[in-house]
Amino acid sequence: MRDFFIQGQELWNHLKTLPQDQHPTVVFNAHITGLAISRALGKEDIPVIALDRDGRAVGLQSKYVHTAALCPNPFTEEAAFIELLMEMGRRLPKKGVLFPCNDEWVLLVSKYRSTLEDYYLFPFAEWDNVESLLNKRKLYKKAASLNIPIPATWYPEEFEGNYPEDLPFPCIVKPVEQRSFYEAFQTKAFVADSEDELKRILHSVTEHEVVIQDIISNSLSDFYSLCTYTDIHGEIKGQFIGRKLEQYPLNFGTGCLVESAEGDRFVPHGAEILKAQGYYGIAETEFVYDKRDDTYKLLDVNTRVWKWIGLPIFSGVNLPLLAYKEAIGFKEEPQYPALSYSKWVYFDDYLKVKQERPGTYHGHLSDEELAAVLSGETSPQIIEAVNSSEDPAPSVQQVKNKFNQGYVCPC
Repeated sequence: MRDFFIQGQELWNHLKTLPQDQHPTVVFNAHITGLAISRALGKEDIPVIALDRDGRAVGLQSKYVHTAALCPNPFTEEAAFIELLMEMGRRLPKKGVLFPCNDEWVLLVSKYRSTLEDYYLFPFAEWDNVESLLNKRKLYKKAASLNIPIPATWYPEEFEGNYPEDLPFPCIVKPVEQRSFYEAFQTKAFVADSEDELKRILHSVTEHEVVIQDIISNSLSDFYSLCTYTDIHGEIKGQFIGRKLEQYPLNFGTGCLVESAEGDRFVPHGAEILKAQGYYGIAETEFVYDKRDDTYKLLDVNTRVWKWIGLPIFSGVNLPLLAYKEAIGFKEEPQYPALSYSKWVYFDDYLKVKQERPGTYHGHLSDEELAAVLSGETSPQIIEAVNSSEDPAPSVQQVKNKFNQGYVCPC
């Protein structure tokens, strides 16, 4: 176990031990998502530098991390964080490959891309292309122009004094730009059950641009994710389809039990929207199945790695490795799942679902899967987010974090 993390001159000295003939990768933050990236690349003998502002991050403990270091908080110390990256870059043997692990970190390094590119390679598109997918208004308008199915959508700023008569209730109110909305309200969206409630919600979010959408389904089994690496020419080089079985928090949460799935019908639409917006890199494109007209409707595009990216990696689609290889100039053959079926679980959140919704949770683990998860041994069908018998230190840190008040995994 690492009980301290290098900084300052010790960090600069440690970087001298990096292999001189390889491009290191820089992963930040280093919680569950960062741990999956570090393992995926470290197992391929790619040197990994893991950064986090919180020394309790489980990914900092992985044996696949060459250098684990604390960094300034990018939200409150933006300039100091960028200066750390710049100083690191000057000392790297070859350009590093950046892997930011949530939207905020993507936004920050994209803001300084022209400066950072002197020392780093970006395995994802320019910010304008990223923003055109993260911005819900731009995403839905573009999808509609391409005849890609989306949920029925209304834009409040286009109302002319009256609410449209065809607004359904309940309906969902979603932010156009999620980062500031979540910081303000600690939720991804609101549900309105009546016109009066919709008016109240819209009044409370006046400082945030939002869209209103029809609620297609409340069943997690109707939600699918197209997980891809798309190259700079807009061609999919890695493809995996997943479906959430459970999520936490229960409403608008993150998947804690996810399975592989079939879903070829919506793949062309996912590829089309990414290419139309000029995006390349790793992405999770979300669809919902609408039983009413037998269509899959586009919901969101996440232009980054995400919490359960360990599932496609486990299944044989190593999206981070594809992104890394293409960033350093290698052309890789397309990858598709090697397993016919697979599951990923974050056991801590899975237990919370069972406790908060006893007897009514949808997904489940068999006794054999539960035994594999708890042992950390490799199983032919399931992988746990943290627990691994061949890389145990992150699991030890996870147990220690249970006794640390205030610890949050920002994945």
